[in-house]
Amino acid sequence: ANPLWLSDTTWRGMSESPAVTCERSHWGLFDREVKTVRTVDDQQAVAFRSLSYHCAGKKVEFYQPLEGAGTRLMHGGFGRKISPSEEALATYILKRPRLFQCRRVLVVGAGLGLAGLVCASCTKAQEVLLTDGDPEVVKLLEKSLQLNGGNGVFNDTVVQVQQLLWDRTEHWPERASYDVILGADVVYLEDLHLPLLDMMARVLAPGGHALIFASKRNCSLENFVASSKSVFGAVEVSMDYDMEVEKAIGRASKCFPVFVKISIPSQVEESAAVQQLCQRFAELREQQQQEAFQAKHRQQRLLLRRRAKSEELLMRREQRLQRARDAVEIDPIEPEAPAAPRVPLVPRAELEGRSDWGIFARSVQVLGEVKEMTYHCGKCQVRLRRHATSPRITCAEEALAAWVLKSRRVRRGRVLELGAGTGLAGLVAARLSRKHVELTDGDLPSVEALEEAVALNRGTVPQVSLGARQLKFGEVPAMKKFDLIIAAEICTEKDHAAILRTARKLLKSTGSFVIMASSGLETFLREAAGVFPKIQLKREYDDAVSKALHGMPCRPKLAILRRPGPKRRLSEVQVKVQLEKEEVAENESHHNQESEAEAEAEAEAEAEAEA
Repeated sequence: ANPLWLSDTTWRGMSESPAVTCERSHWGLFDREVKTVRTVDDQQAVAFRSLSYHCAGKKVEFYQPLEGAGTRLMHGGFGRKISPSEEALATYILKRPRLFQCRRVLVVGAGLGLAGLVCASCTKAQEVLLTDGDPEVVKLLEKSLQLNGGNGVFNDTVVQVQQLLWDRTEHWPERASYDVILGADVVYLEDLHLPLLDMMARVLAPGGHALIFASKRNCSLENFVASSKSVFGAVEVSMDYDMEVEKAIGRASKCFPVFVKISIPSQVEESAAVQQLCQRFAELREQQQQEAFQAKHRQQRLLLRRRAKSEELLMRREQRLQRARDAVEIDPIEPEAPAAPRVPLVPRAELEGRSDWGIFARSVQVLGEVKEMTYHCGKCQVRLRRHATSPRITCAEEALAAWVLKSRRVRRGRVLELGAGTGLAGLVAARLSRKHVELTDGDLPSVEALEEAVALNRGTVPQVSLGARQLKFGEVPAMKKFDLIIAAEICTEKDHAAILRTARKLLKSTGSFVIMASSGLETFLREAAGVFPKIQLKREYDDAVSKALHGMPCRPKLAILRRPGPKRRLSEVQVKVQLEKEEVAENESHHNQESEAEAEAEAEAEAEAEA
């Protein structure tokens, strides 16, 4: 269905011709013929769309890449599309051919080359130079130039193609070598505004013009106009340049092309702004050259230092090996002394007398492989034993103990700690509470450690019932409900529903569920919103915790969850008072209705009497 036409590098000698379709151009300003051409170029299959535009009785033909290297461009797909500015510029050229007669024309950012080819074929320009910074676009322009040159549409106009990078002065044409500069959609990159203006100021001859068509994109056109006014004396901006363009594209469209005309005065002398700009670019180039030289010099010095260091290391190694050989030849081999027993390192927190996270003061007594630690929590002390296999106390657990120490809820109710771990927060609550405190955990070794901690601290809390038991999340044992449930770092568990079920069944309707966690708390609270509609999340809850954990990513957050309390029942006296108020309100309403009825009857009687 799509035969492959083979050709040489000049794109001639095709054996078959593809089907031709006649249509209106994309922006509605030209009639054109379209056909698809496939060929092989440099051992690679390439596909093009041949576009023949009808321009003032002539056909201007050029290629648009569909597949192959021509579609991979420097600045995206702008170089292989026909923009509205390109067709508007071509229309402007066709309607004003005298402006280009016997003139030298430079086309910047030519793209597919529609405007430049129209200027070369439909005007009597002396010379037309099509330029672009992308080498792939330049290759495509050369093929389009060969395609139109064989048809003889250029007459006596000299047409050439050249790569031109605006920020590379070695690519620039000679000074004052062109009378007219054409450009369509070439100002969307603001970094290239000053290089483009510098190149135009040098290339344009006295009395020359630059005709730029561009759509408004992110204020790039406004910035270009402002920069142009600081360089050139005469800059004109217009949207009323052609009724046909306005009718086809629509002025309200975002892509409607705006016409910018930049003029150079006829005097040979350059303006002060142009001279200043040229001087600034010269200084910039000199600075870049100096920086490049300094960077090269630094690289060479670094390379010399590295080489000297390598040679020094090799020399030292050789000396070390030589000493080792000499020692083997002279001295007998002596047996190595036995290594000294390893002394365990003492953590810095123990040396400073602080807890692991620096929230509480702590004293440590080493009893063989067991460390007995005493936490000084305000006016109370909590004793714990840590074995080699004991888990480390988390920052959330210490922060929860600090919150319990200052909370009033602990002193007036029964307290339950879920996932207690070492039980630090629960033991602090036992020193403050006046009722029962229960420490629970689902891990059996952790429960044994909790029972040991309860036994250590039972003598200091004789007035409070303190216990430890195994309780897995999801279980609901037969026990009296609690006024406060506390937990630290339980949000990492996957089964949040089991945690919520246990907390809901064991918590009184007026109680609170307090959670301290460093991670996973937001996810847990989203699931808990259906069970505990009253949720309070805090980041700042204790000054000591904020000071000790300032700047740490593990700093925990505090969440307080509450269930909706039971509806308040009214006493008999309150019910009686409320009924009396309702009866008084009903009597007043009835009296008002009777008064309104009597007033209406009197008004009707007076009206009848007057009649």
